[in-house]
Amino acid sequence: MNKLFLSESMIADVFWKTIRTSHFSVQAESDARLISEITYPLVEEFPSEAGSISVDSAKLLWLMARYFSPQVIIEIGTYIGRSALSMGFGCHESLKIFHTCDGTFDELDFKRFEQVFIEEKKSTLISKINYYGKTFSTTMLAKIKEKGDKADLVFIDGRISSEDCLLLKEVTSENCVYILDDFQGVEKGVANAMLLRQAFRNYILLEPPLKNNEKGILAVLIPASIISLTRQQTLPVSM
Repeated sequence: MNKLFLSESMIADVFWKTIRTSHFSVQAESDARLISEITYPLVEEFPSEAGSISVDSAKLLWLMARYFSPQVIIEIGTYIGRSALSMGFGCHESLKIFHTCDGTFDELDFKRFEQVFIEEKKSTLISKINYYGKTFSTTMLAKIKEKGDKADLVFIDGRISSEDCLLLKEVTSENCVYILDDFQGVEKGVANAMLLRQAFRNYILLEPPLKNNEKGILAVLIPASIISLTRQQTLPVSM
């Protein structure tokens, strides 16, 4: 039996090492800190307390968006827009449209950030964001289905349902990558991963990486079909 077996954890180790050692890391961290700074005051404007992603998570989202270079992104859980801006910055060259919803809030106006980015090419990002305020994921996904858009990257920072999984099959490409926040313990990210793995049987799970002996909270689900071997010592993508 001549076979080479690779576990999900082995693939995850290589993937996260590639992401963290990217030569874009400095730019990603700089953008993540800028985004954190400009979005922090928005916390006071929302009617109830909720959590937002850390600078390190924002940096990883930036780098993964750069790596996968999606044209269409779907995000579930906008909150103050930190994750949306991070991913948008990372893939601003490839991005065509960004759908994002928040089931609780409708007070976020992305146009308020335009002046901050006015000197950068990334200022065009704002016009690509389609924000669904006070809209639950099922409703947004149904609307995206009507539009006919197909996402190649989905970020989930909110609890999804079985109905959402069915709709995601209709609004994503066959090579779509899923990024899950709060993948730890009994948090929503773990529950979401279980639902998605039941719906998408050909996907593999890349669990959060370790940093300073602590496990992160971002996990990734990728279709096994997009894994490719290369003879090159460097990746055939600009990272």
